[in-house]
Amino acid sequence: MFKNVALLGLIGVFGACSMLGPKPTTAYHRTDINQPVQKLIVFPVTNFSGIQDDNAKKIEAAFTGKWAELYGKENVLPGGPVIFKMMETMGKDTYGKFISSLDNVSSLEQLLKNPMFRNFTTQVTKQLGNYHFALAIVNGDEASYNSKNPVRVHIGLFDSTNLTWKWITKIEDQKGIVGNWEASSLMMVNNSFDLINKLEKTATRDIASEKK
Repeated sequence: MFKNVALLGLIGVFGACSMLGPKPTTAYHRTDINQPVQKLIVFPVTNFSGIQDDNAKKIEAAFTGKWAELYGKENVLPGGPVIFKMMETMGKDTYGKFISSLDNVSSLEQLLKNPMFRNFTTQVTKQLGNYHFALAIVNGDEASYNSKNPVRVHIGLFDSTNLTWKWITKIEDQKGIVGNWEASSLMMVNNSFDLINKLEKTATRDIASEKK
């Protein structure tokens, strides 16, 4: 079991030592999309098949914490139970195609023509609110990491009004100096959000909590 104390400790260490380890890249960025972020519907952390294994669960709290740090915890809406229920009723194929666009953005245009996908986004916003979608995908588990295969982390902010990704970041790491899957994964999360802060221009962003 990945203990909370250890998790917080590692986040603190990596937060103090910004950008140690692998560097994230901006895979996609729509600077013309200026819809203010009022609230975030945070999707469950899964792999690209839409499956949340034990490894993804271990670091989900780190992602949630980073979203809350960036936008304010009062603006973060956990969407896990609703999303998983929708995946059961609509099938994982539609959801899988959606999250695959985090890896292949060129598929997004075709995806938007899919009535099942449009229905999916409509149902999410109907049940949780017409807010941005916050997604994180971890592809590669502890076993593959220990076998020195790359583990990839993709993070994206989806504008549910304009039906497009606002930005997508990518990062990957494999067993090396750190030599620990949890520590490496947390480092990738932290480094990714260093870049995301820059993309969102944190100092001047327009969010609901700052209007009060």
